Amino acid sequence: MSVLTPGTLRTRTPEDTWAALQPELRRLGISRVARLTGLDYLGIPVWTAVRPAARTLVTSQGKGATDLHARISAVLEAAELYHAEQAIAPAARGTHRELQRRYPMSALPVKVWHPALLDVPLEWVVGRGLVTQEEVLVPADLLRRELHHDAARPEVFAVTSNGLACGNSRAEATLHALLETVERDVLHRDWKSGGRRRTLVAPASVTDPYCADLIQRFHGAGMWLELVHVGGPYGITVFAAYIWSEDYPIVFAGSGCHNLPEIALSRALTEAAQSRLTCIAGTRDDLDSHEAAFAAQPGRPELADLPVGTWADFAGLAVDLEPTVPGLLRETVTQVTGLTGHEPITVNLWHSEAYAAVKVVAPGLEMRITRSIPRTRERHG
Repeated sequence: MSVLTPGTLRTRTPEDTWAALQPELRRLGISRVARLTGLDYLGIPVWTAVRPAARTLVTSQGKGATDLHARISAVLEAAELYHAEQAIAPAARGTHRELQRRYPMSALPVKVWHPALLDVPLEWVVGRGLVTQEEVLVPADLLRRELHHDAARPEVFAVTSNGLACGNSRAEATLHALLETVERDVLHRDWKSGGRRRTLVAPASVTDPYCADLIQRFHGAGMWLELVHVGGPYGITVFAAYIWSEDYPIVFAGSGCHNLPEIALSRALTEAAQSRLTCIAGTRDDLDSHEAAFAAQPGRPELADLPVGTWADFAGLAVDLEPTVPGLLRETVTQVTGLTGHEPITVNLWHSEAYAAVKVVAPGLEMRITRSIPRTRERHG
């Protein structure tokens, strides 16, 4: 079963999802799930889940079309980090040269590539190829999220939460994780190209009801809004959204990737709102306080000097008229494998009747290792 609601495609209704997640909160260390929406005047639902004993981030934010969607999103975000923080028992120890011939070491997110990395002893865990369904070893360090790295282990990889996801089912979690790796890769390619893959989207041309409502919320609040389509080689839609207001003179960004363009755009819009509200709430000590911007009072930004398109140019990109989670997963796996030459690999972190957690490793996909979503003001090159 696949349930399409504004902004998301899931395998359960939101009501059934919340009923399944509620009994899991204590085990996940979540002490509170709180509504942040009212701290801003946009009215776009944003919630936070608090894990006081977290080894990484104590608060995780979630957004969605309704309070229930946002509450679920916050809990699943917290669950992702919880599972990445847990001790991972390695299945093997050895070098890439000894243990792994399915993909080159250079196709993984190494900090600095050097042939000597082939002979660095690593711990490995078992994943499963999304094409062959065969067991594949992946470095355990790609899954670990730690505040304090073990000095005895070499820091070979640039480890991020990229490809980490939870969902109602393993297929749902895997689809979300894989789409995230595609999104980061597309943004990385665009950044390297100097923004040559970007096209402005005229907000007034957006006809999807949910996305149009989100846009109206920004414009109704007098905010500056920039929508961008970022082209990629996968045939999967990626959008970025940037917002700014006089009362908080910082450009906040959000991005979204999905086989269905309306979901990709809604994710970009709601993530931009979530980024702003997270800073308003002040619950993340790792984020900038923006004191300099408030002191300088910068002027309203100008739209990027890019070609302009309309929603109709991108809304027809979806192929599956009756989308299902398994169908979109197969489609995405095929596109990624065909482009990179390497099948994506999923590692199961948790699976129960309540939810599933996975980490997807996609050899050959890249990402820019910074927190912000890059904004290109004009095309270069």
